[in-house]
Amino acid sequence: VLVDGHAVCACLVPAASAEGSQVRTVEGLANGRLSALQESFLRNGAAQCGICTPGLLVTATALLERNPKPDEAEVRDALGGVLCRCTGYRKIIKAVVEAGMTLPAENGVDGAVGAALPRLDGEVKVVGTERFGADERPDGALAVAVIRSPHWHARFTFGDLDGFIASHPGVIAVFTADDIPGRNRFGVIPPFADQPALADKTALFRGEAVAIIAGERDAVAALDLSDFPITWEELPHALTVGKARNGFARLHESRDGNILLQGIVERGDAETALAGSVATAFGALETSYVEHAYIEPEAGYAFMDGDTVVIKACTQSPIMDRDDTAAILGLEPEKVRIVPTATGGGFGSKLDLSVQPLIGLVALKTGRPASLVYTRQESMASTTKRHPAQMKATIGANADGRITGMVFEGDFNTGAYASWGPTVATRVPVHASGPYFTPNYRALGRAVHTNGPISGAFRGFGVPQAALMQETLYDELATGLGIDRLEFRLRNALRDGQPTVCGHVMEKGTGIAACLEALREPWRRAIEEAGAFNGENVHVKRGVGVASCWYGCGNTGIPNPSTIKIGITAAGRLVMHQGAVDIGQGSNTVIPQIAAEALGLPLGDFTYVYGDTAVTPDAGKTSGSRQTYISGKAAERSGRALRDAILRHANVSDAATLSLDGADIIV
Repeated sequence: VLVDGHAVCACLVPAASAEGSQVRTVEGLANGRLSALQESFLRNGAAQCGICTPGLLVTATALLERNPKPDEAEVRDALGGVLCRCTGYRKIIKAVVEAGMTLPAENGVDGAVGAALPRLDGEVKVVGTERFGADERPDGALAVAVIRSPHWHARFTFGDLDGFIASHPGVIAVFTADDIPGRNRFGVIPPFADQPALADKTALFRGEAVAIIAGERDAVAALDLSDFPITWEELPHALTVGKARNGFARLHESRDGNILLQGIVERGDAETALAGSVATAFGALETSYVEHAYIEPEAGYAFMDGDTVVIKACTQSPIMDRDDTAAILGLEPEKVRIVPTATGGGFGSKLDLSVQPLIGLVALKTGRPASLVYTRQESMASTTKRHPAQMKATIGANADGRITGMVFEGDFNTGAYASWGPTVATRVPVHASGPYFTPNYRALGRAVHTNGPISGAFRGFGVPQAALMQETLYDELATGLGIDRLEFRLRNALRDGQPTVCGHVMEKGTGIAACLEALREPWRRAIEEAGAFNGENVHVKRGVGVASCWYGCGNTGIPNPSTIKIGITAAGRLVMHQGAVDIGQGSNTVIPQIAAEALGLPLGDFTYVYGDTAVTPDAGKTSGSRQTYISGKAAERSGRALRDAILRHANVSDAATLSLDGADIIV
């Protein structure tokens, strides 16, 4: 917020200290219309998920009021303390620099594909009216506190829970695994579902939920959770895949050696190819956990609507949330309704359940609304991470620098429960070669259980880890053969008509070679500049690197269904029902653009019904960069189907144009 024109963190400034001061929030930046800065944010696409946008706008306003024409360095310095996890800041910086400039209008025809138009959901982000998980709470909603394991692996027993409730006025109930009416197990991949909503007698990782307390807000806020009646018996734990695989007790009875799943891809004879190679490079790498660190922690509330549990919370996968929550609560799927709030960053972790079954249980059991907002500590302790990996690989090449073969093996620490471990174990072998022609290949990926944090989806499903291994060895091979590192990659880049390691032949659209070709001049220039700098400096040196990564859109090797519905009401209203969750990637704009072009009507004619499992069809989860590609295709087919139906009724050819005039369709 701005206090007397100075940007301050609202959460760190006591309200009493602002007495007599002028306080402005993002809502006060424009008087009835967008400010020049807000317009610039919209024009430049600087607001993605939107959770950080108010802070950026307020901070930039303070800068612009001091200096109406800042340069990029001044903008970077002013915004340096405001975190954004989506954008990389480039569009934000550009928006601030261009604020107030008169710029030519972008070309575009009715907002169809290819038009550079502001996000359809962008205005609520820049004026501060977007609703995130913690922004709504019904009057009288119960607060929920979660009791979590302080140990990596422990048995536990509860004491006098009734006495705890009686001795804490305002506490309404305590719920444990014994209170769950349905199947106390969930997971994003149903055959591997193994995680309890509330652990039953044994906790497998530190931060696992074992009980929840529901009560009036002030009473729950005043609780000292260390007084909760629970006794812990700490058990041996394994945090590394090495320990978990070598004689450690099974964390899940049916998974020998704590191996959740392994995937393998083989092509040709990799060992023979390596033995006959002119040059080989071997390496081993380890990567660590990575926290998603989205700005918005998990949050939401639940309430009863008749006999239906309604949950409003941040999510990337509303249908998956509905189905798993219903199973936990012992309800039919249609008796649970998920209404996604705006999601302040996801990056994969908000694909898994978090608050949903906990607040749903409280609402179901008490009949009162219930809300829960994770603390940052809770969010980091209990939600998924990027898989740590232990990898080793050997790659060979001939004298011309052509790859002859590759062998890869990787163990991926999937933590206490499965989450997306099966996807990582199977996706990594498919991609570990990188986007390069590799005629002989063997790759093995394993997902291994430990007592560490659960590992799940995080922008790539293990592929970025494998790329570190492969690209490091490419550098070693290129250097050993005396070939420029960029040139080495160009010689091996997949091209149209060449098979991947899985035998998949792409006849067109294989763009990695063109991408690398475009780097020739910047690469040469960067090498020269680094060499000149290093020749003049003793203690500080510069390096230049190049690397590639590839990644399949959507699910790997399994169906990617998505459904979009478009119709025209009797009153002439054009309505799109689409359940694809936009977490900042822009699907709320892209999908309608595709539909508008396919149907042949302008975007301005559309009204939208977004992600609500009661009224929108299943567009699948928002992950794997799939919504534009998969749900976009569904939108295209839906638009074309409606257009074909209209033209068929009018008995005209596809060359006809359409328009709406009130309740009439003009053909």
